[in-house]
Amino acid sequence: MSGVKLTNVKKSFGAHDVIKDVSLEVPKGEFGVFVGPSGCGKSTLLRMIAGLEESSGGTIEIGGRDVTHVEPAKRGVAMVFQSYALYPHLSVAENMGFSLRLARAPRHEREEKVREAARILQLTDHLDKKPSALSGGQRQRVAIGRAIVREPEVFLFDEPLSNLDAELRVQMRLELTRLHRQIGATMIYVTHDQVEAMTLADDIFVLKGGHVMQAGRPLHLYDDPDNRFVAGFIGSPAMNFVDAVVTGSDDGTITAAAEEGILRAALRGPKPAEGSRVVLGVRPEHLVPTETGGLPVTVEVAEELGGNSYLHTRSASGADIVFERRGSRDRLEGQRLSIGAEPDKVFAFTPEGARLR
Repeated sequence: MSGVKLTNVKKSFGAHDVIKDVSLEVPKGEFGVFVGPSGCGKSTLLRMIAGLEESSGGTIEIGGRDVTHVEPAKRGVAMVFQSYALYPHLSVAENMGFSLRLARAPRHEREEKVREAARILQLTDHLDKKPSALSGGQRQRVAIGRAIVREPEVFLFDEPLSNLDAELRVQMRLELTRLHRQIGATMIYVTHDQVEAMTLADDIFVLKGGHVMQAGRPLHLYDDPDNRFVAGFIGSPAMNFVDAVVTGSDDGTITAAAEEGILRAALRGPKPAEGSRVVLGVRPEHLVPTETGGLPVTVEVAEELGGNSYLHTRSASGADIVFERRGSRDRLEGQRLSIGAEPDKVFAFTPEGARLR
């Protein structure tokens, strides 16, 4: 297996720049995930690695080999698309071995590779069936098996689970994780679903407008986002944000007043001047009811999930704030509460979205 390295890669369609000077690396054997909102360039970037889109600049390396201008069939990659694209008149075994048949591989070699892929994907009992007799999850496994038999250097996945229902998506995420651990392949996966990104990735690359906003281990991005975009995109429910004005600083923290109330945030760098406008961010699980200070809110809706619940509240200024509650089952709809958080759990950003460190 080989790693993938992109250096100053660009892609333009006419005057429209889709990928803007992207440099990143997915090491050998790692599971990298490109995540971001629709239109951020993640699928275009994947197609450039596959050779399905020509680069407008920069270099693409696979296993240390420059493949920027190499045709797709010679790059050593296999791509799994959102659509299964199975031949309905062929059996599972014939679908999985089709590329080997086109390559005129010996029959015994085709059958051996198909049997091994079927074993890995738990499809052995379905090899003689047609795609119409399979569930959505099984069809997607056949599409993955078709990639496995080619023994590529790199697997590329373009939102392969988006056509599945919620339960199957969870099941297939687990199966992809097990597959990656079993075969140890380099995999790059595209999704707009940050939950998929968090559960699958060794490294996440968060894209916006053709730029990589931040890259790193999933929990690093969650715990230490570089900017407001990453902070708000990674995490479900999303981070809460309130506009505030700095009113003071002390001992590595700032105190900021919002229309909603007062919060304190920890800083690791120069403090903004008093009177500066900031945006404070805090995750739902870090907000707790407090007797003094904090943000006064009214509980509007409670999502009861069993062991925990999410309370959707509204502040006096109309801001929506969500916080997580564990254990308690008291009904709080319509009640007014004051909620706050420890300073080291509160993030501070400039109005433009940069992290105040």
